[in-house]
Amino acid sequence: MRILLLGGGVQPIPPTGYGAVERIVAELRTALEAAGHEAVVVNRVRRRRTIDEYPFAWELPRLLRSERFDVLHAHTPVVANRLAGRGFPFVYTSHSRHWYYRERLSHRWGYWLERRAVRRAGAVIALTAPLARTMRSVVRPPLPPISVIPSGVDRERFRPRWELRNGRRALGVGVVTRFKRWDVAARSLVGTGATLTLVGPIVDPVYAAEVRSVGPHVELRGEVAPEELVRLYAESDFLLHPSEVEILSASVIEALASGLPVVGGASVEGVVEEGSTGWSAPGEGSVLADGLRDHVRALLADPALRRSMGEAARRSAEERFAWDRIAARHVEVYRSLPGGDRPR
Repeated sequence: MRILLLGGGVQPIPPTGYGAVERIVAELRTALEAAGHEAVVVNRVRRRRTIDEYPFAWELPRLLRSERFDVLHAHTPVVANRLAGRGFPFVYTSHSRHWYYRERLSHRWGYWLERRAVRRAGAVIALTAPLARTMRSVVRPPLPPISVIPSGVDRERFRPRWELRNGRRALGVGVVTRFKRWDVAARSLVGTGATLTLVGPIVDPVYAAEVRSVGPHVELRGEVAPEELVRLYAESDFLLHPSEVEILSASVIEALASGLPVVGGASVEGVVEEGSTGWSAPGEGSVLADGLRDHVRALLADPALRRSMGEAARRSAEERFAWDRIAARHVEVYRSLPGGDRPR
């Protein structure tokens, strides 16, 4: 089967820096090829601006004229709607937080595009069961088939290094901006003796200064090289992930594969197995900080608990998020399309 994986025209695939969706697309391509399929990325980057998705989507039908394909798989709503407008059948995976987070006009526009893309797709992949339920409740019928398939993780690349852990290192991975609630994560560690290393683009320097001001136990590293990130996962003791809004964070899955218990907010519900691979804490502000702190103290006080939860996290990643299994489930969706095995 020849599958065209369509980028968004904003970042290269694989990305040269931060770019969670682009990294997922690149790893899906590798997994599909390992399964014996021909997977090709179609993407054209201009100036790496969000608005660049629109000219890329406009020229996409022309780019497809010279391509043979069995399946088109879109991952961004502007591209998906352009395909629908030109009569191309496609599979759509939504990665957008706009299903739950719409503070600005641009967020509401993105939400409208997401719903329209879902309704016009031949099949839809939701990364989590809650997202699938949300799609079914807010998208006007008739709806295409919706399958719940998470993104995957390279279980060979992300591995624990138990012997290098000191029992007091917390890791946070993601863009440094307010909706990630890193200030809450930092406050949750005050008085515990644990340190927090944050890795990710610093897009809001004012907020970054606010996070640093919580105390000397907080270090903001900015973006790091991929291998450095792998090392930090391997050597840390647990992941803090208090994000207010998340569909399915790649950092959480990578942490599980690295043998890290995950302590987070409501956004990790259903991803972590409560009390086995981590915990989710309710609320926000001081309530969330207190909930995170209680779980952190339990981990800090018990090396055996950290190890048993880390081993359970690793097993969970292998069973639920290994790319070979995720790719096989994608192929099932591709083959369910009318004419899914017929070249176009």
